[in-house]
Amino acid sequence: MMPILRTFLVVFLIGLLTACGFRPQGKLKLAPALSTIYLESADPYGYLERMLRQYLKMSHAHLVAKPELATAVLKIISDEATQEFLSVSSTNQTRQYNLRVRVIFQLTDPQGRAITVPQTIEETRSITIQSNQILGNSNQTTLFYQQMRRSIAYAIMNRIASKEVTQAILTYSPPKLANPT
Repeated sequence: MMPILRTFLVVFLIGLLTACGFRPQGKLKLAPALSTIYLESADPYGYLERMLRQYLKMSHAHLVAKPELATAVLKIISDEATQEFLSVSSTNQTRQYNLRVRVIFQLTDPQGRAITVPQTIEETRSITIQSNQILGNSNQTTLFYQQMRRSIAYAIMNRIASKEVTQAILTYSPPKLANPT
């Protein structure tokens, strides 16, 4: 009787997860023009870039070392992290901050001509810090920033895998050079 109940419970939970729209993050289908891509960033070893590289590889994109070898360039124009002070408790010990990460990115061709307009993704989280837990909360802040950048990396992947970007890539034609004759 227990194996039947367990099987029913597993099937029920899987059905419940798929009904709410849950799907695991991972491989996305990218346009063929993004199969060979160069990732350009001011911080090539940063957490956002590492996550983007991982997601691109999971989507079977080939990352190249030079933009000339790529069919498209994913350019991280800006990656800013800020903290915004919100409030202090009545005992002047508790502080609340908004952590914000804002990333601007764009797809270009290897010569730097825009395929898509620059796009912005922003993520915000609130954090409460007790004055007696400063060190523990600095680690927590670092983890929040990593989670936010992971989420932004996946959002970038979703955008470049979208129908609109795929259509922009398919209809993109580089400007023709003037004929000198």
